[in-house]
Amino acid sequence: MMTIRILPEILSNQIAAGEVVQRPSSVVKELVENAIDAGSTSITIEAGRGGKSFIRVSDNGIGLLRDDALLSIERYATSKIFTKNDLFSISTMGFRGEALPSIASVSKFSLVTRTKNSNIGTKIDIVGGKIQNVSDAGAPVGTMVEVKNLFFNTPARKKFLKSDNTEVSHIADVISGLALGNPHIQFRLFLNNTLQKSFSSSDDLLQRAIGVLGRDVADKLYKFEFSGDGIHIHGYCANPSVTRSTSSKIFLFVNHRLVYDRGLVSAIFQGYRGRIMKGKFPLVVIFIDIPFDQVDVNVHPSKREIKFFNGQRVYQAVSETIGTALSREQQNIMAYSKTQVEKFEYSDEAFKPDQMDKIEQSSMDWPTPFPASQKFSPKFTYNNSKPKIQNSKPRLIGQILGTYILAESQDGLMLVDQHAAHERIVYENLKRRYQSLKVQSQTLAVPETLDLNFKEADLLFKILDDLKALGMIIEPFGDTTFVVKAVPALIDEKEIKPIILEILETALIKKNTFSKEDWLENCLILMACHSAIRANLTLDRREMETLLSDLDHCENPRHCPHGRPIMISWTKHQIEKLFKRVL
Repeated sequence: MMTIRILPEILSNQIAAGEVVQRPSSVVKELVENAIDAGSTSITIEAGRGGKSFIRVSDNGIGLLRDDALLSIERYATSKIFTKNDLFSISTMGFRGEALPSIASVSKFSLVTRTKNSNIGTKIDIVGGKIQNVSDAGAPVGTMVEVKNLFFNTPARKKFLKSDNTEVSHIADVISGLALGNPHIQFRLFLNNTLQKSFSSSDDLLQRAIGVLGRDVADKLYKFEFSGDGIHIHGYCANPSVTRSTSSKIFLFVNHRLVYDRGLVSAIFQGYRGRIMKGKFPLVVIFIDIPFDQVDVNVHPSKREIKFFNGQRVYQAVSETIGTALSREQQNIMAYSKTQVEKFEYSDEAFKPDQMDKIEQSSMDWPTPFPASQKFSPKFTYNNSKPKIQNSKPRLIGQILGTYILAESQDGLMLVDQHAAHERIVYENLKRRYQSLKVQSQTLAVPETLDLNFKEADLLFKILDDLKALGMIIEPFGDTTFVVKAVPALIDEKEIKPIILEILETALIKKNTFSKEDWLENCLILMACHSAIRANLTLDRREMETLLSDLDHCENPRHCPHGRPIMISWTKHQIEKLFKRVL
């Protein structure tokens, strides 16, 4: 008795559909990409109940003759590639010849199409992969595909669909991405017979980016561009103050194909390194144009994943291009660090007597020197690198709330977080000395003893040489005990034990995901954080001026090493708006 048999064509199509058609938005993506390949300048997408009840995509492309229309619903039938060499130099959105038959096998499918040289169009009706009818039809030039009752014959797959609102959001994201990649095409999205999104064919890339990312970032998008070594990169990145909790607003296009690539996302984060907080995602629209034979798009049936033949070259170009754009923009202090002016109303509860006392106590007078009981000597170190060109030299006003330094420029007011600022200064000094192999250590008068558990001791023993390169001289002292004999000159010796313990704890948690470079970077950040001056610490005028001067010479004076903003600012126009001097 035979145990191996060939699957029926309908069943094999349904299996293949599982890779291509995962949810309604997958159908929309495949159909819209076909419309783009057909040379359309206007594409309309309609969906009901999140795409579960029906999806309709209409375009004004070149259309299909009857014989081509019938071939298009056969598996592996395509007009995009013909030879083996074509497979490694793909310039179209589609090429596999799987989308239409896969969609038709799990839905009630209808295709109507006409070319400009034909007086009559062709209509094909398919139910669950079986052709029901082929007929002539009156139709405009182009193609309309209608998909009803998706997954009606595969209930197991249908029950995994999410709520209508969730599926709608996926469809909207797909259209937004495709519209971004094709600003010359008009897109209209109707959901439950209501127009939800409309993109004009007269849009430029910036207008499309604002329409997709949100109008609140219109003045916080920075253009970037790079050309070289056969690669052209361009797009927009948002100010690091604008972030999201997911990667949904990172749009990656390779040869105008919307893709996802972990290496590219990592390269973008590298460009934002030191400017964005952990756990947050930037807003970026990036286009990479590269010779078609230098990228493989035939990695997965969904055609979303890609593989570069020389990925490192691309990733480095991306990170450097974005990093350069952000460095350039942060030279304009007021524009880069400005905060949003919110409308607010006064109420009886807004200011109570005790609150007024607090406000009076935090006036803008010059701060008093350190109290005698407060033993503090901040290790301010002047950075001798060439200062960066700024809009104007800020004039120090004073310290408020014991934490923030207030300064005035010709454009408005600046508020500087003293801890974040000093953390950035110490971090860059430590990093520069480490990179130049000129680490300066100071020997402790009384060595610090560390008593660790077995895991911590085993790890510390392995990284003693790396810590020595950072200026920490630590020696074993029997069993799981170690002695700290010297610390980096910029670090307060009282902070060394907590720093080492936190380094070990972090390394143990992330030992499988940390590269040596990441580990050393994290060490420098921890050392800077622990040794920086704290909030609620009064500074005198000299110390504040030194802090601002040192900060101005930093490579990245707008963000602490953790990515938090160091300063915020208000322009004169924003202040006058708050006081109703201007509207």
